Amino acid sequence: MSKDIDRLRDMAFFAEVAKAGSFTKASLAAGIPTSTLSRRISEFEADIGVKLFNRSTRRVSLTETGSRYLQQIDDIMQQARLVNDELDGETSNPSGVLRVGMSSDFAVYFADTHFAEFRERHPKISFEISMVSPQTDLATERNDLAIVIGDPPPNSRLIARRVTHVRRHLYATPAYLARHGAPAHPDQLADHACLFTAETDNGGGWLLKRGAESVLIQPKPLVATNSQSVIKLLVAQGQGIGLMGRTYANASLCAGRIERVLPEWELDPQPLHILSTSRLLPARARVFVDFLTQRLERTA
Repeated sequence: MSKDIDRLRDMAFFAEVAKAGSFTKASLAAGIPTSTLSRRISEFEADIGVKLFNRSTRRVSLTETGSRYLQQIDDIMQQARLVNDELDGETSNPSGVLRVGMSSDFAVYFADTHFAEFRERHPKISFEISMVSPQTDLATERNDLAIVIGDPPPNSRLIARRVTHVRRHLYATPAYLARHGAPAHPDQLADHACLFTAETDNGGGWLLKRGAESVLIQPKPLVATNSQSVIKLLVAQGQGIGLMGRTYANASLCAGRIERVLPEWELDPQPLHILSTSRLLPARARVFVDFLTQRLERTA
């Protein structure tokens, strides 16, 4: 039994070093000296007869075998963490570091809109937020969760929870519309400065719908960018008409700084998913998923 416990502990140490990419960082997280951690990993490698890490004076990286081994033990370690969470009473008082991957746009939105409230509710949870794309391999990034707007990557290892659909509309400032006139039909957008994002549909155009009617508009964009935040800033400056998810636009809309353009028309909504590598989530991740689901359902 003692040997089994030691093996599980060494597996956890291995996973911590793999996530941190550094014995020094992993030793801080594990609460043991770096020399002790390095020795235990070396003994673990000798015990299982496999080299798990490539070591140099500057960095530590997984061998090919180590990478495969990490994937194989991932579910075991998540289940062990879940059991420990329950035993430690974390369910009633979640704590620890929550590692979340999200786009830079969503990170800005979350920090500006929801972070303070979540922090007030769960003061013992801290965050590591990394910028990811929808194609990011969550298992490789070692995040607990990832937030993706659009369809999740075709990866059978990932569990996708569809939280909501983000409704998308066109917006501009009242000052811009006063200067240039508010379009009464999508065809009139050709006469306006249009701000596009990379997520724009249909090969660089907007497919606008009103009931059963649909119109594909492909005006020459004033700005094309892969950043929703840049679009929001330019719209707020009165530079043109931009496409935004209502989630991003709500605060400015409610304050009267921007208004909807062609309010009877809209684009197809985009699904928002929270991805994980397991259905067994630690308490800190579960409360975050529940919190975000409730808030986004209100604003999407």
